[in-house]
Amino acid sequence: MKALHSLQSLIHRYESRPLRERILLLVCLLVVLFFLWDTAVMNPLDLRKKRDRKQSNELRIELTELTTRQTLVEAHKDFDPDRENRRKLARLQSEVADIQRQLEANVVNLVSPQEMPELLKDLLTQQQKLQLLSLENLPAEALQINERATEDPLSPVLYRHRLRLEFVGDYLAILAYLNKLEELPRGMVWEKLEIETQVYPQARVRLQVYTLSLNRGWIGG
Repeated sequence: MKALHSLQSLIHRYESRPLRERILLLVCLLVVLFFLWDTAVMNPLDLRKKRDRKQSNELRIELTELTTRQTLVEAHKDFDPDRENRRKLARLQSEVADIQRQLEANVVNLVSPQEMPELLKDLLTQQQKLQLLSLENLPAEALQINERATEDPLSPVLYRHRLRLEFVGDYLAILAYLNKLEELPRGMVWEKLEIETQVYPQARVRLQVYTLSLNRGWIGG
């Protein structure tokens, strides 16, 4: 009731004033109310709008960056920088395996380098009229299988193993020895054959043979 009485008293005092003063008071009141409205309501709303707009712009920029990254990832998901190299390696390995099989098939019917010296000496000792003078290993020699063999480290290498043999004996024993070499189930390649006649029926023979293998190891071990 006291508050109502005070309000009525205030209204009465306002109405008792001249019109000009009442207008000025009303204008002042409106200005104060506008200032309070602007300070208490509009400014916080404006600041919030600016903050929300800034956050929205930041989110939009982040979304654009994420979309760009996603596009790049999807574009490169099937890209493999080593795929072509792996294809080349697989093709080379297949070619090497084919060459390896062919070489193994070709050398399987030849005497191995490790067996060749003892085999030659054993056949020689079976002929009582032959005498071994010397048996010499020659350095292994790498043979060029194809044009790329020297450039391609994966390509198998075929080695020629040579052996030089010198012995003396009579013609019939020499002929029998050479025939036995020809009849071996696993043979070797004759590279040189020299027969030097001495006092009949004796002769000196220089024989150079070789075999092939995929290993560089020395003949006889």
